[in-house]
Amino acid sequence: MESTHSWMATARRCAIGFMSVWIAACGSSKVGNGGAGGSALAGGASGSLGGAPGTGGPPGDGGAMGAAGSGGSGSGGAVTTGSGGRGQGGADAGATGPDAATGTGACPAMATARPGDMTETITAGGMQRTFLRHIPNGYTGRTPAPVVFDFHGLSGTGMQQSNLSGFRNVADQKGFIMVWPNGVDNSWNVGRCCGTAQSQNIDDVGFVRAIIATLAQEACIDTKRVYATGCSNGGGMSYKLACDAADVIAAVAPVDFDCVTATTGAAACGNCRPARPITEIQFRATGDQLVSYTGDNAFPGAQQNLTTWGQINMCTGATQALPENAGCQEFPMCGAGVESVLCTIQGGSHCGNYRTFDIANVAWTQLAKFALP
Repeated sequence: MESTHSWMATARRCAIGFMSVWIAACGSSKVGNGGAGGSALAGGASGSLGGAPGTGGPPGDGGAMGAAGSGGSGSGGAVTTGSGGRGQGGADAGATGPDAATGTGACPAMATARPGDMTETITAGGMQRTFLRHIPNGYTGRTPAPVVFDFHGLSGTGMQQSNLSGFRNVADQKGFIMVWPNGVDNSWNVGRCCGTAQSQNIDDVGFVRAIIATLAQEACIDTKRVYATGCSNGGGMSYKLACDAADVIAAVAPVDFDCVTATTGAAACGNCRPARPITEIQFRATGDQLVSYTGDNAFPGAQQNLTTWGQINMCTGATQALPENAGCQEFPMCGAGVESVLCTIQGGSHCGNYRTFDIANVAWTQLAKFALP
């Protein structure tokens, strides 16, 4: 059931108008039985959204798509060159390694990372910042592992997002490292939104770069396969990284948010100029009461957001359903072989659809196809 906290009524009545909508719209979801309690700015469905970590998956027979010319071999077979500038990866590595290793170099000799969770503190932008790190069960430190950043919504925490999204289980099954960062005053600076991070112009992109540098010293990571996702304000952070950090982020999967990197008065994503075309797969619910699927004065809406990213990524042709998931539509061809995808959840709620749409698995299936050039 969606939250009916009185903040919604108050936010709608606020005389400051536009910014009131922003603050209300960026709330995080209320998590259920499996995780920590959500914030007052919930808006998502309650439910058993946590769950025990997975025990690893059996070897697959297909494998994920790797980047052309990235070198090395996957755990199930060598990388080969395919159409559209991408290569066919080896077999699924299950809990023992990434879907398709790309051979990014030797692992650090002094790496200290071991399977399990750990909260770390680093200095970024002159501030002490924290993040929760999850090393998958099958990690050995001998094979470069992909990394997925998962950003919380406004007023949320990394721990809450880790219990909400379900990415921990997928990480253990597929062999990638998870990172759940914590925003300044539980917010992310994604352009013209949200909270303290936006008002103080916090360099959250720099924070992510600092985390990646830290991980590269602590663990054996595949620096060509670092991805970003997150819900609400955290989804906006994923778009911000796609726009400003496409040199270190391979692909993004925002949930229940639009790209809003532009200043007030400009097209929502108007100043987004990635260093290269970058895959983005967005997940949106038609029943979202906070970030309108069809758009409003604050958000362009899911379809317009897809059109915008089609332009950013130089996509052509009419959108069509993904062969493996009819709920997702994509452009048939985009620049550099990337993808722009919209996955629509019928009904649903704000950040309350991770389990019903199996977002973590669907997102990873798409993200894992791509690596930095």
